[in-house]
Amino acid sequence: MQVIYEGKTKSILRAGDRAVLRFKDAITGDAAGNINPGGDFVVGRLNGKGVASARVAAHFFELMGEAGVATHFCRLRSNNEIEVMLTTRIPLEVIYRAKACGSFLARYRGHIEPMAPLDTVEFNLKDAALSDPLITPHAVTKLGLASEGELHQIEAIARKVAALVARELSGRGLELVDMKLEFGRSNGALLVIDELSGDTMRVFDPEQQRLINQVELAGRLGLI
Repeated sequence: MQVIYEGKTKSILRAGDRAVLRFKDAITGDAAGNINPGGDFVVGRLNGKGVASARVAAHFFELMGEAGVATHFCRLRSNNEIEVMLTTRIPLEVIYRAKACGSFLARYRGHIEPMAPLDTVEFNLKDAALSDPLITPHAVTKLGLASEGELHQIEAIARKVAALVARELSGRGLELVDMKLEFGRSNGALLVIDELSGDTMRVFDPEQQRLINQVELAGRLGLI
């Protein structure tokens, strides 16, 4: 298979007319070495994380399919790989924030308490050279990245997926803090692409009063 992209937490490979997402044991964080699922630096390894991320991603894609949400997911290909359809990527990160955490707190420090309820959707331009900046819906349409109608549809899908994920986590005694989705187009239709796992969401254990890691998440969901 040909490598299309080599990322911090996964590799993307071409497999005929499909792609394969191969998950790694690498964990990300900030420049100081603090662990953060959305971090820009690889700060260590967690044994079993690649397997955990693949299984969690497959699990949530399957739940999305059952709920009528279109995705690029095809199948769990191996212990640490999922197979997906090729799509045209929309260069946006769509972030659903249930609670104030991470970069939201850093951006608005002094104006909101940690873990305060939010229920908000944000858009970031997916451009590593620009550090994936926050972008307004108006700017998205002006740059021609997505139409106004597509943005309304994207936000509605993000909220539907967030509700689905929150319900699944709640049944395991866990709480969704925030999550990142990406979208693509195939034959004119919007699809949820990339992946949704412990690499792209924060999950809080209210009993232990802490965020849990990717392997713990897979375990609590009964996937490993």
